[in-house]
Amino acid sequence: MLKKKPDDHIVHDCPYSKEMREILNVSEYSKMGLAIGVDLVPMQAHYHKTFDEIFYVLEGNMDCTFYDPEEDKTWIEQLSEGDTLVVSRGVHHKVTNASSKNKIMVISIPPYHPDDEIPSERI
Repeated sequence: MLKKKPDDHIVHDCPYSKEMREILNVSEYSKMGLAIGVDLVPMQAHYHKTFDEIFYVLEGNMDCTFYDPEEDKTWIEQLSEGDTLVVSRGVHHKVTNASSKNKIMVISIPPYHPDDEIPSERI
């Protein structure tokens, strides 16, 4: 069993959010990563080769743009509080607009790895 309190979270400086709170990482739980992004802002598009991401909007709203290279398809999703979105590995994605106050839970399966954030010029 693992129990963590907010003071145990690792807070990362992040260019696309006020803070990124890493709640679970691969050294603590090998099956998934869990983080909270606070006050996300528009970001450069990127994709991941080795993991899927599940977004759950805790607060606020945001617009995200996606590109799926397997289908050669680009689209926009508007996310609001309570929405869940699964981003499969390989799908390019970025936040294009967000409310000034927002919070999103990010689950990475398998866990997030910083070397697998590949910049994209597709969107």
